Amino acid sequence: MNPTTGTWPPLPPEPPHPPHPHRSPWLPEPRPVAPGPVSASSSVQVWAPDQLAERLLDQRVVVLAGELDTETANRAIASLALLDASGDEPVQLRLSGVRVDLGIALGLVDALDLMGAPVHVTALGTLTGAAIALLAVGDVRTAAPHALLQLADPRPPGGVRGWDVEAWAADHTRQVQRLHERLAQASGRPVEEIAADMHAGRLLTVSEAHTYGLVDTATSPRRTDH
Repeated sequence: MNPTTGTWPPLPPEPPHPPHPHRSPWLPEPRPVAPGPVSASSSVQVWAPDQLAERLLDQRVVVLAGELDTETANRAIASLALLDASGDEPVQLRLSGVRVDLGIALGLVDALDLMGAPVHVTALGTLTGAAIALLAVGDVRTAAPHALLQLADPRPPGGVRGWDVEAWAADHTRQVQRLHERLAQASGRPVEEIAADMHAGRLLTVSEAHTYGLVDTATSPRRTDH
């Protein structure tokens, strides 16, 4: 028998190559590890979003940033409920340039109203429309020195079918009225004034927001002199 054609007894087949682990298309490929020792001072550890959120929760901090969808809001509501059940110490809620639809914002407001632990809210960047309510209902309301608050009519959601427009319009009107009433309660201003300012798109600096009744204090900038 020609040794190149086969052997006896036959050899077992080679094991298949292990499949590539599933990777999200949004994550970059891992960088190759440079040979040689790496000092502790030069190493950098990057935390995945879930790990970072868990570490923040350990410090009783919840961070919301950018565009909020239903899934993000539900995770935030669950995090707030968890922190509320785990102790009476204040919860820190950081809002960084949050944009949110009216219905989602009101759901978050309800969650904040149900908190037994005090909630200290800090605004960073620009809050617009319904997102301002997340700051306004806090027990302690703080804004960064360069934060801006824009009172604006809540944007309507997309994808409303023609035969649902009438029902949606009635519900949207009810929710807008509820938002105006909640902001009026938080600021001590008449509902009519809140509605007029939101329709006009009034922009407030931190000091103006303080006078308006939506902010209690501004954070102090770090000193650069030595």
